[in-house]
Amino acid sequence: MMTHVSDILHCQKCPRFGWDLYHKKGIHEKYFHMIAPFSALWKKYLKVEDAVSGQTGDSNADTLKKMADCDVIVFARFSYRECRTQIPVLIKKEKGYHAIYPYLNCNPKDTETLRMKLDERIALTQGISILSHEIVYINKDYVRSDDLEVEKLFERGSKFFNRRNNPAKDIQECLDAMDIDLDAMINETLGILQGEQPSLKRNKTCTAGRRCLYYDECFHDQDLPDDSIVFLTTSQHKLNAFEQGCVHIRDMEPSLLEGYRLQYAQYMASLNGCFLDKVALSHWIDSVQYPISYLDFEWDTFGVPPYKGMKPFDVLCFQYSLHIEEEDHTLRHTDFFGTRDCRKDFIESLIDSLPNEGSILVYNMEGAEKLRLIQLGNQFPEYKDQLNTICDRMIDLSKPFETGVYYDNRMRGHYSLKSVLPVFTDEVSYQQLAIHDGLNAVSAYRTFEEADPSQKKKIRQDIRNYCRMDTYAEYVVFHGLKKKLKEEEDA
Repeated sequence: MMTHVSDILHCQKCPRFGWDLYHKKGIHEKYFHMIAPFSALWKKYLKVEDAVSGQTGDSNADTLKKMADCDVIVFARFSYRECRTQIPVLIKKEKGYHAIYPYLNCNPKDTETLRMKLDERIALTQGISILSHEIVYINKDYVRSDDLEVEKLFERGSKFFNRRNNPAKDIQECLDAMDIDLDAMINETLGILQGEQPSLKRNKTCTAGRRCLYYDECFHDQDLPDDSIVFLTTSQHKLNAFEQGCVHIRDMEPSLLEGYRLQYAQYMASLNGCFLDKVALSHWIDSVQYPISYLDFEWDTFGVPPYKGMKPFDVLCFQYSLHIEEEDHTLRHTDFFGTRDCRKDFIESLIDSLPNEGSILVYNMEGAEKLRLIQLGNQFPEYKDQLNTICDRMIDLSKPFETGVYYDNRMRGHYSLKSVLPVFTDEVSYQQLAIHDGLNAVSAYRTFEEADPSQKKKIRQDIRNYCRMDTYAEYVVFHGLKKKLKEEEDA
């Protein structure tokens, strides 16, 4: 059974996760859009474009033969007991080798130590001694000029970064401090991968950072009641309570609640079906002024800046949707869709389309649209004041839900727009669309340039329909909140 070092790492993280990745082999969309292969960029930076390279299927003998005739090899492939690995760069030194690991991020952490240690041990089984290690990573402060300058894009060092993203832990010291039993780890991994799909119970790693790819398959949350204890937000005790048979949030011992407003709203909703803070919601609604602009952006994230003025991991906005509601409640719609470097056209179209007064309702603006406008203002200073004015007029539609001003059990612990919309209507749904979520929209957008004219027309329309649904959903949710408040006041 052929395995890879990555299988060991995945199984160490979670046996079920490792098993699923190995057996299901799903194709997962890359988070970052890369115009050029990352390997081509770091090879150029390290000046190893012409170095000897390992190839898929190389045996240990093939690799050793290549290494005998060169001082530098990239993608050196080794295996031990049918466990394969690939080391990005090996440079021959007097008594061994120096390894270099490139990373598509700005601050590699010491969690990479185990990968390097496994590589080191597997290489040693073939007589290759790796004496020192180095990382190559992205310079977070790099700003692209007309051309991409790889010598400024990358940095290199011998330290891992700490939680504050400062270089702190010497790589070689981390490796020297780690002792592993390679055979035992391979045996453990093989035992997991050759067996039946492992059982598991919920734990914090399932939702730490980004939710696990297989979370829904593992736990089938759709079968739980809407007010399940599992959906209690920011709770340190819910998993233990769930394991002990606590079903509903209202069954949780109150002393175990941490006291957050959203937790209180969920607890009260579990008792009564929903919760509404009339005073807070009335105050929030009164802050919204006509004409109301319902605004939403779509964007793609680039690991390496593709255009002048952009920094690593900047986003490029390619679509906006805008519904405008006048005081007489007439509703009109406009939008923008652009390709390639459409940033300036995006800005100018947005400024021209937005009314000069009234509130701009945006869902989760602090973590999304507002950040995008600040970034665009830095890239195009001539528009900065106008974009800042737009930001000043924004009101975050997610706040009543995020802060527990309004909570309905049907939200099931989430307050994304897609989670909130069904609470207020069953007449419109994202499931009616060809594109159901933002990741689908980005995936479609990435295929646009290579598509034929008929495909382009469909992709453009599908993305426009999706983004239009977002701003219409904002309209529905806002008026849904107003209706709920009036019903509560009338009652």
